[in-house]
Amino acid sequence: MKGMYTRSFIIQDDKLNEAMEICKGLAEVRKVHFPDHDSHFSFQIGGNPRSFRETLIGEMFDGDYEKDMAMSADPKYIELQEKLSKVMVAGTIRDEMRMIFND
Repeated sequence: MKGMYTRSFIIQDDKLNEAMEICKGLAEVRKVHFPDHDSHFSFQIGGNPRSFRETLIGEMFDGDYEKDMAMSADPKYIELQEKLSKVMVAGTIRDEMRMIFND
């Protein structure tokens, strides 16, 4: 079944450029481990401009556990997650999974 996973988080006031570079790297790593999925990072303009969102769209649950474990063990992914934790506002991560039924 096709699904859409999103993770939203807020970045510290003066860390926008740094966060954008980190997220570009995370998108590259995500594409290696989930090559058949659409992976996007975006940030909001207006409202809360420090709000970032990762969106992953594709077939869900078919071998995703193994893919996710491999990505989580990837040294580049670990390095980028550590960098992201230094620019992100603690406690602001929100995860959401939606199933797509009209595709």
